[in-house]
Amino acid sequence: MDSCGLICEKFVKLISRKDIGMNEMTLPSDFCSKYINRLPGSFHLILRTGYRLPVFFNKGRLILNGVYCLFRDFGLKGGEMLLFEYFGREDINVYIIGINGSEVEYPHVIHHLQTCHPRRVTVGNGGWRFALFVDATFGFHDDIEAPITFMERRGYDFTVSLRIVLSNGKVFWAKFTLETRKISCLRRMSEVLGVPDLKCFHMLLFTYDGVSAINVSAFDEHLYETVFPGSPLCNGVRASGFALTIKQSNMLPDYYGVDISSDYQDICNMWGRIDYIHVYDNNCSWRLEVRKRSDWKGTYIHDGWLEFRNSLELDVDDLCIFQFCRESYNHFTVRVIKNPGDDH
Repeated sequence: MDSCGLICEKFVKLISRKDIGMNEMTLPSDFCSKYINRLPGSFHLILRTGYRLPVFFNKGRLILNGVYCLFRDFGLKGGEMLLFEYFGREDINVYIIGINGSEVEYPHVIHHLQTCHPRRVTVGNGGWRFALFVDATFGFHDDIEAPITFMERRGYDFTVSLRIVLSNGKVFWAKFTLETRKISCLRRMSEVLGVPDLKCFHMLLFTYDGVSAINVSAFDEHLYETVFPGSPLCNGVRASGFALTIKQSNMLPDYYGVDISSDYQDICNMWGRIDYIHVYDNNCSWRLEVRKRSDWKGTYIHDGWLEFRNSLELDVDDLCIFQFCRESYNHFTVRVIKNPGDDH
């Protein structure tokens, strides 16, 4: 996924019984060809419990050394999948997808070198995932059936109407039937993408936000994320969103917390305690982390702000107007008005 500003790359590794006895793992060549110069010789794999695994990257062989502790500490047996998310920084986030296709219930563990306590993992803090491999039936049926373990842990909170958000920002609504655990969305997804069926993809990843939306990502035969064709602008933009006027404090070298005015509380209420928004400008995109203040009385932009600010060459008093794409509170276009006060 080419982007300006904050990078967001995903890939999946299938873990075999042989793998769990090893202390090394090969990273995808496509990923390494893009980011080998960004990745240091040592960094951390970070899991949702706050578990931080130190690993060493052999750039000549494209191999991570030190992964055995992760397999052991999280009780992997073989047959699981590891989902990797890389945001252009030193460390890489990792999620565990179980043998049944649902994200696992994480054991309450941290690495033995850490002195902190494990974090409690909830659907409101990063969503919950399940994966489905695309087979021949995807061309004939409209329904997908969520894994029973996913439904038992998270899915019974589903509403009858679910908002499906594709990785390119396009959004549509799908019907959920509790009795069958089925979501009717495949035909509509094909229509929105303009493809005859979904068999051009190898795997689909569904991330439930804990409220009413499911984000969908697609992966190729190498289990490397492929961005859906099109962009959210293809279906037009509704004139609604939020605005930021750049302050002097927002320009500090290490400044991260950019407050969003309470005037836009209705939009902020659509986000979880820690959430992400995707922002588009022509052919560029950024992934910004939005967080609630500890008292829940304010929302601010955290990770991604520095890359976003520097890429757009923002300055004090510039006005940034974020307009959300049709039916999506996590995908925005941005328009910058340079110091509008200068015109008056």
